[in-house]
Parts: sequence; C-alpha cells; structure tokens
Amino acid sequence: MAQIDFAELPPALAEHVSPRARLTFPPQGKTSDVAFADADMDVRGRATQGAVADDDGRLVVVKRCAHRIYLDWLRREQIALRALAESELRVPRFIAYAEADVGGQPVGWLLMSRLSGSPLLGTLIEASQPQRTTLFRRLGQLVRRLHAARVPPVLERDGVWLSRQIEQARANLPWCDGTAAGLAELERSRPDAVRATLIHGDLSLDNVLVDERGELALIDWADGGRGDPRHDLALALQTKPELELSAEALDAFFAGYGTAPLDEATRDWFVRLYDYF
Repeated sequence: MAQIDFAELPPALAEHVSPRARLTFPPQGKTSDVAFADADMDVRGRATQGAVADDDGRLVVVKRCAHRIYLDWLRREQIALRALAESELRVPRFIAYAEADVGGQPVGWLLMSRLSGSPLLGTLIEASQPQRTTLFRRLGQLVRRLHAARVPPVLERDGVWLSRQIEQARANLPWCDGTAAGLAELERSRPDAVRATLIHGDLSLDNVLVDERGELALIDWADGGRGDPRHDLALALQTKPELELSAEALDAFFAGYGTAPLDEATRDWFVRLYDYF
C-alpha cells in the first residue's frame, strides 16, 4: 500500500480539501490507502450545521483503492454513506467520490467526514471491568438503534440474505480464508431465516469508534444494507483472541439490545461465515 500524495487527489475531492492541507496517515488496513486531511472553509462551514467534518470541523478522511475486489467495496461504501446521510445514526458523512483511470486500471477515491474517537476494541482492552460493562451496554443500544432504523431503498436487496451470503462465499473461495469443506458444513447447519433489518454487515469492534464522552459511531459501511441482524450481533461480540468476553459483558450487551442473548452456536455460525469475506 502506498501513501496518498495531495497532488494525486482528483478534482472532485481536491476542491473540498484545504490547499495547505497536511496529510497524516493512520494505521493502514488491507483494502484501501487512508489519509486524514484538513477540510477547506466551505466544508468547515457546512460542518457547523452537522454536515461533514469532524467535531471541530477540521479533518476529513481520504480513502483510495485500486484492487478490483476492494474497489467494489469502496463503491458500495460511498453508496451506503449517501443513503444514510439523513439517518440519526452516527456515521461518516459523504463528501465526494471519484474514479480515475491509472494505467488502464480504475482507481476509486472517497472523501468523507472524520469522526472523533478510537476503535472500541482497543478501548475495551484497556478498560476496567465496570467500564467494559458500560461500554458493552452502550454497544447493545447502538446496535438496537441500527436494527430499528429504516432501510434506505438503495440498500434494499432481492432474495434471502443468508442465501446471497452463501453464494457470495462460494464465489470468494479463491481468495478468502475459508475452505470448501467449511462452507459445505455451514450450508448443512444453516440457521432458519429471521426478519431482515438494516445491518452494518461488518460490525467488528474495530469498526466501532468511541469518543471521550463514551459516544459510539460506526465506520466502514461497504456491507451495509438489509440483512440478517444476527450477523451484526455475532461480529460485535467476537472479541477473541484479544479479549475474553465475560458473562457480565454479554449480559450488558443484550440488556442494551433489548432481547434475550443469541445462543453461542448461532453466534459461532455467523463468525465462521465471516471467514469467507
């Protein structure tokens, strides 16, 4: 992965970034190059109305991707962020998206607001047991609001979510961590379908931010849409090997979510499915 240079920004993105911007680079993932940049005055002005930049209106996030598979994820993420612009959920606000041809290969660029906070998993690891219990209760409340939210029409999908995921997992076999034998076992033990809701689709605790006030936000929305809510529940509670999930934390999460706990076998099924994505 190469660092982003300001001179590379497509015009659709550069017009929203201060010409004096100093790019900084957070820890990089495997799917995109990411940088933080200063917003221009127009973006800051709109940010004061809750539109785009972070809490003090200074920083935005630039994501770049050229890999064929991951570029499709970036395209889906920008669609999801546009669709969620009017949502009451705390999510990044879409600013601009552009694609450019580089040596005959499409490269996608996404510009969005930067939300304050740090990944929840790291915070939980450092927290005391009472603090963890509080954070897991807030996480359950956040997921409840997510699953109760209206699904934007553009994020609707035809067919049964579980069936689509199994078929996509089969298509992903050449490059994912799962195996054909493991997928066959998942198909044999597939749980019954439940009512679909709006889901995040990749609700690992690295995709949940917690700020200094303890407020939570959701980032990385490439898999957002109508789907099986148990998928979000299972991933949100997948803390190993970094953190052992205590009974108190599990109870607090479902107290916040407002239902009886999801059984461990079902949680494990969805975690194993995630290996194919």
